[in-house]
Amino acid sequence: MLRTLFPTSELMPGASRLIRHLHANGIPICVATGSHRRHFELKTQRHGELFSLMHHIVLGDDPEVKQGKPSPDVFLAAAKRFEGGPVDPQKILVFEDAPSGVLAAKNAGMSVVMVPDPRLDSSFHQTADQVLSSLLDLNPMCEFQNLDYLDHLIALWRNDVKRPKTV
Repeated sequence: MLRTLFPTSELMPGASRLIRHLHANGIPICVATGSHRRHFELKTQRHGELFSLMHHIVLGDDPEVKQGKPSPDVFLAAAKRFEGGPVDPQKILVFEDAPSGVLAAKNAGMSVVMVPDPRLDSSFHQTADQVLSSLLDLNPMCEFQNLDYLDHLIALWRNDVKRPKTV
């Protein structure tokens, strides 16, 4: 079933615009996901051009990732791999959709913008530094120009897939 659903994975609305804007403005970006390589490749196969803009990608089966989210392992591994050496986690902004990912980023000492599924209970929002209902609500031209602390970004990769319509 996963082999059928994962290749239909969609980007979160606004993700392409945000990633292209950050890349065009020289802000290093990467992906830190709990997905293992074979699932990640299935999920992203239609979005190769966009993922090629990432400085690096850290997956859940990476040797440095000993525990999954909410452990900070995947984010700390990602912070170490930017060009020029490790980046202070306090200078990284993470976009996350899942409560365990928000906790993992906070456990790593990073700032987090949560873009949750609208069906998620709002009690899970309180750990995030900011909550957006959609990446389309974000205007990167305005939002990021005053963030002196933003040196690097760990991009959001949403694990949603198109669900078959039920009749």
